[in-house]
Amino acid sequence: MDKRVFTAFLMAFIIALASCSMIPLAFAKLDSSRPPDIEQVIFIHFAKGKAKPPSGETGYYKLIGAKWQNFPVHLEVNPDAGDKLVGNIDVLYTIQLAAEEWDSGAYSQLEGIAWYGVAPDLFSDTIAITDKGYNDLAWTRDKLDGCNTIVWGNYPTEGVIAVTILWYNKATKTIIEFDIVLDTDYTWGNATQDPTVMDLQNIVTHELGHGIGLGDVYQSPAYQETMYGYSGYGETSKRDLYIGDKTGATKLYG
Repeated sequence: MDKRVFTAFLMAFIIALASCSMIPLAFAKLDSSRPPDIEQVIFIHFAKGKAKPPSGETGYYKLIGAKWQNFPVHLEVNPDAGDKLVGNIDVLYTIQLAAEEWDSGAYSQLEGIAWYGVAPDLFSDTIAITDKGYNDLAWTRDKLDGCNTIVWGNYPTEGVIAVTILWYNKATKTIIEFDIVLDTDYTWGNATQDPTVMDLQNIVTHELGHGIGLGDVYQSPAYQETMYGYSGYGETSKRDLYIGDKTGATKLYG
């Protein structure tokens, strides 16, 4: 074979080989489990005195810059907390009360429809029971599953009571999913009956505030707000929305 012909053939083969080797890389990028326009936000709910709060917040409410466009927002709950739940407490009903606080205390004015849509005669329609566990959540697999799930689990960081992981579309500023983990480092229950427990309704009301688009506030005077970023054993004040919680919700939804 002529040397020039061989050289041209070899160059063409190398180019073709390089092009083929790029195909799997291109597909791998397209096969990403989290689309590039989806943003993940993680809210850490600390025990009092366990961590320094972030700086930069203003006022007694904080918006994350995204909200829901369709209502109601359905929830699913795994009520199994193992031996970390004490006392005579109905997990599903307690979480329903937490959701109802947002619906009745600061409901969305958009078409007169509440976020979670929870009412005594609608509980079963809006909150489902699931057997998902901590390792089944979308955020641990970095893949959305279309469900807003609440479970107990052993979050690895010390001093963390609960974590809410939320996803929203950066282009449309629309929330598309969130999950909540209640940390099994703590003993849970009803603090009005036993002040030595972490109050389930108190903490879930706070976490569901993240679910509608509110962030944590850390100013000392904001300690009465449901969205105040610290909590502790025996606390129940977050069960009831305060001024900043309602103001922030109104800013989001009108």
